[in-house]
Amino acid sequence: MLLALDIGNTNIVVGIFDGDVLAAQWRLSTQRERTSDELAAFLHIALDARDIHFADIRAVAISSVVPPLTPQAARLARDYFGCEPLVVGPNTKTGLINDYDDPQAVGADRLVNALAAWKKFGTACLIADFGTATTVDAVSRDGHYLGGALAPGLQISTDALFRAAARLPRVELAAPARALGRNTVDSMRSGIVFGYAGLTKELIARCVPEIGDENLTVVATGGLAELIAPLVPAIQHIEPHLTLDGLRLMWELAQ
Repeated sequence: MLLALDIGNTNIVVGIFDGDVLAAQWRLSTQRERTSDELAAFLHIALDARDIHFADIRAVAISSVVPPLTPQAARLARDYFGCEPLVVGPNTKTGLINDYDDPQAVGADRLVNALAAWKKFGTACLIADFGTATTVDAVSRDGHYLGGALAPGLQISTDALFRAAARLPRVELAAPARALGRNTVDSMRSGIVFGYAGLTKELIARCVPEIGDENLTVVATGGLAELIAPLVPAIQHIEPHLTLDGLRLMWELAQ
């Protein structure tokens, strides 16, 4: 079995692959001070609940945008699973041609998503990832990573609003019934949710002609994809496990 770790700024997403089947997955909060032993303790409980044992894990693939946690995740692989992990980086074989001005500056998660979408749909893809940041990335039909756009994510923007406006309450992110809110909570939900849907629509509308492929597939992923994607008609597919699938594909390429 393959253990895939997608370490983001807000969450660590854990996936267990049995061949190409995602057998189990979990999400835990990102804490930069977590140690390899703490990660192992979490995994021991989580795997045991699914009747999976440490001895079943034969390989580990890691995508991380949190530098302090990357060596801890690698140590987890070595100390608890007895294997050298694949840590996705600028020099990792991805199967894509990286057209970024500085290829080493692209986040690992963005490359992983691009590979997974390109392999899954077999055509040019635009990937909207709704995580800590909201990103839109493009890959061409012939496997060139073309670049993309980065914006603050919903949670970052919402937290900044709470900090800057003392009288505004914290609200659960949920789609509002109408754009004209009749109370503060609904007004905030309208501005946040519909506002980010509008941001995504604009980014997609500007990227599509630059890609110039009439068979382009638009895909959404990330923790908040199911909230925003239904409000963006251009998005054709929601793929919540896209990054984990990309990690599996990169591990297979490395073999």
